[in-house]
Amino acid sequence: MTDYTQDRFLGGGIKIWQPKKGYRAGIDPILLAASVNVVEGQKVLDLGCGVGTASFAIGYRIKNVELYGIEVQKSFADLAELNSKENGIELKLEHNNILNLSSDMVSKSFDHVIANPPYFDRKSSIKAVDFSKEKSLGDTCSLSDWLKVAAKRVKPKGYVHFIIRTERLLELFSNMPNSLGSLVVTPIISRKNESAKLSILHAKKNGRADFAISSPIILHPLKDETPEKYVPEINEVLLNGASLVNWI
Repeated sequence: MTDYTQDRFLGGGIKIWQPKKGYRAGIDPILLAASVNVVEGQKVLDLGCGVGTASFAIGYRIKNVELYGIEVQKSFADLAELNSKENGIELKLEHNNILNLSSDMVSKSFDHVIANPPYFDRKSSIKAVDFSKEKSLGDTCSLSDWLKVAAKRVKPKGYVHFIIRTERLLELFSNMPNSLGSLVVTPIISRKNESAKLSILHAKKNGRADFAISSPIILHPLKDETPEKYVPEINEVLLNGASLVNWI
């Protein structure tokens, strides 16, 4: 495994094999997982699950939950299967494109569908040199495709959760399926008074509540407040797998 590293997340609660080079999971999937209002007995589908980091973070926090993942890159899918075994958290994985799901997967519906879709629109940005990084950051499936698949797979009254670059929220809204409502945006900001480069969008199937913006997730303290890298709330997430569900 010389081309891979095994990295500790949630204070070592989960250990994730991932490539040394190319796209590597960081804090984003952990924040996404922490923001999902999942409870025991529910089913979660992770679209484009990569090596499974977000799914395993959910499985670490909520013990009795069914986890499913879709991943188009075989190397990532293989690592997700390895991570599932080594962490003792079952992830029922399908190696496939989100637009070409198996009949078995299409027959299922889920309480939550989560996604960390490619952050960049390649019509207005430059491709990454590394293939795996490019697939993760600038895939050919449109945001409209991701939303349509998520809306089809989520149960009535279930939730869809996307983490996305804030600059693409307008694109997300303009392609939102009619079946998804009760939209809530949670901005993610580095420090107080800074703009949000990332946001998490929550949507409810057949939801009718008004659009809302929740309190932001603030990652770092002000530089003169404390030598700690992260604020206490985020430390609890990163070290202990705590929840960030503050939007319902």
